Amino acid sequence: MYIWIACDVSRELNCIREKCIEINRSIGLDETAFSLPQHISLKISFEVEDDILNEVTDRVSQYLSEQGAFYVYGARPEVFGSILWLSFDENETLLRLHKELDDILLSEYGVPYHELDKCFKFHSTLFIDDRAELLAMYDKVCAIPIDSPVEVNSFVIGTSKSGKAGEYSVVKNISTKSK
Repeated sequence: MYIWIACDVSRELNCIREKCIEINRSIGLDETAFSLPQHISLKISFEVEDDILNEVTDRVSQYLSEQGAFYVYGARPEVFGSILWLSFDENETLLRLHKELDDILLSEYGVPYHELDKCFKFHSTLFIDDRAELLAMYDKVCAIPIDSPVEVNSFVIGTSKSGKAGEYSVVKNISTKSK
């Protein structure tokens, strides 16, 4: 089973998502990325044996529930290959969460670092589509005002049997620790 871990920013980025969906009515890009809440990825999806799935998601949940709310800055549209996403500035909290999740997963469950973990880009995917129309959408997304900073006060964990985009479902919603 595959696991995905992210900061839930669906409430904070709902306006941009709605505008992207509206603009896309005339462009027609694949909207698979909208099958999950709008989020900032914290860890590349990874595979675990089915028999430890609950143990891993419970452990990650416990870790994330100990985190306080924080802010991310610098949301800006960016095209990365066939992906249009909002890229966020690195900050101490995002870097620490990513590293500590990697360390927990490696030391406790043998989940190796993914090649992309070494140069991880904090992002919130809007569209995954390899057609030229992605650049037209990029131009239109650049014109949408994006509120900054974006508050992170919850996390999500999703799972998928295949690990393919569009086949993940949220299995845990985790609130940050109150101050």
